[in-house]
Amino acid sequence: MNFNEIANGSVIMLSGDSVTDAGRAYPTGTYRTGLGGGYVNRMHEIITAAYPEKKIKIVNKGISGETSRQVAARWLADLEEVKPDYATLMIGVNDVWRSYDTYLEPGIAVSADEYEKNLRFILENTKTLKGFMLISPIFFELNREDTFMKRIIEYSGICKRLADEYGVAYCDLQPEIDRLSSAIYTTTFSGDRVHPGPVACMAIAREVLRHMNFNF
Repeated sequence: MNFNEIANGSVIMLSGDSVTDAGRAYPTGTYRTGLGGGYVNRMHEIITAAYPEKKIKIVNKGISGETSRQVAARWLADLEEVKPDYATLMIGVNDVWRSYDTYLEPGIAVSADEYEKNLRFILENTKTLKGFMLISPIFFELNREDTFMKRIIEYSGICKRLADEYGVAYCDLQPEIDRLSSAIYTTTFSGDRVHPGPVACMAIAREVLRHMNFNF
């Protein structure tokens, strides 16, 4: 997924959970209705500031609280509605989180095996797109022995393996999150280790664009 190959007037759909949603407008977040306060809007601003003549349309279809199970269930409908030329997906943190915040309801969490199955369904249904990027889930935690962090690493590994298998772009955000967390304490960038604050959202936007070979 190379930004230099994206034609003028192209539509890029960004999907995911609350990190993508970030308070966007419903039913569909656009520059007119509201892209939210997260990395999606930062990407729109960077792209438009650098290349206003390209008229790239960013569409936000992230939904707060969702897991890969729910994204897979709506994926075909979103493609039909938005008709994107390109798409990205950042999902996985809730697949892990539901094991802990809904621990009395084990059917809500998404196992690693189901996560892979859900991603495979999505990837099988991206072949008509001109380009697709999987973005790793993130966690603001430097301790690799942390139970939650271990599982994020596992799910990110599944993302990377499937991206390689299907020949799509992959953006591993965790090194950038670690860079921020190593410089200043984690809570500067995320109050709960999951949801990025304004600075982290800008860092995410820049990193996703960098993986698209965007020329800043």
